[in-house]
Amino acid sequence: MSVMFSSPKFTPNLAKAPFDDSRADIILRSSDDVNFRVFKIILSLASPVFAQMFSTPQSASHKPADELPVVTISEDSQALDLALRHCYPTRSPELVELKDAHILLEFAHKYQVDALCPSLTRYLTSTIERDPVSVYALATKYQYKDVAIAAARSCLKLPVSRLRSGVLHCITGEEYRTLVEYHTSCGAAASAIALERKWFPLGNKLYSIVPTKLGSDSGCTSCMMRDFLSDMPPTSSGPFTFSKSAPRFLWSYLHRSALVLAHHPSAEAVTAEAFVLKHLDCAVCLTNKRADMLEFSRVFATEIIKAIEKIPLFETEVDTKAIAPSPPSALGNSDTTTVNGSASSQLGSA
Repeated sequence: MSVMFSSPKFTPNLAKAPFDDSRADIILRSSDDVNFRVFKIILSLASPVFAQMFSTPQSASHKPADELPVVTISEDSQALDLALRHCYPTRSPELVELKDAHILLEFAHKYQVDALCPSLTRYLTSTIERDPVSVYALATKYQYKDVAIAAARSCLKLPVSRLRSGVLHCITGEEYRTLVEYHTSCGAAASAIALERKWFPLGNKLYSIVPTKLGSDSGCTSCMMRDFLSDMPPTSSGPFTFSKSAPRFLWSYLHRSALVLAHHPSAEAVTAEAFVLKHLDCAVCLTNKRADMLEFSRVFATEIIKAIEKIPLFETEVDTKAIAPSPPSALGNSDTTTVNGSASSQLGSA
């Protein structure tokens, strides 16, 4: 890799402070021709890639005494400014946008800046509730596995039709399919809870198990209905079937919940008061069954959460190092550094 020195006929723009320091010992030139005057020691301590790059012997031939070596890298000035400010021993700018986190994630991965890992983990985690799909995509691409798992679980708060993001291009189709299949599996597990009866809370006044003569209903004549899902067949002692009997608004609630949970597997999707009480229109039950329905929905929510927690996202959900990049070749990767438009094996070659 050759060394390029500034030409009198070409004067690139100079970066803003602190990257305009006249005491700097090397220049990083962005892809849009902005010079960043930096100190080797600072970047070498932050990145083993820069350390390797700067430790290579530099050629002194044709080097004017008052000029610094220039290394051109592929990042533009906006990305390089942001990344260097997080590497320098100054107050780092606060991350407020996901696109800035994306820039730092790529920079940290490419140049192995592991010191950025804690702040990036905190930012991604704090952004999950606002944009879980984007966080899942970025955390998956850059191997923040714990964050990716948390984001995927938060995606359950969205219907499957809304699993969209502007950064999905960062991950493979297989990785996106993993998210969709996890969402679908959780939907199936959550929806199945609405069809089960073994979890029904004891002592709830909404329903009872009674012997019912075939072809008849019992209880409140205006709204009580048998649960045909849990009917036990007639016995030899008589034409009776044992079934749960409850107001029709309870069975309606469970039926509606099963449909919603199949594509939106979140307890929050079916426990809002308006949803729970939507069909509570019986004049007899309107007052004294309201509290029972809300209590029933809370128990239902607990069972939904238990069912979802049994569904794994990855084959093994274990802690991994937040940044685990394949070490890039600082001296042989044309996407990392180029000098004079070429990418040779040594910083100091002619």
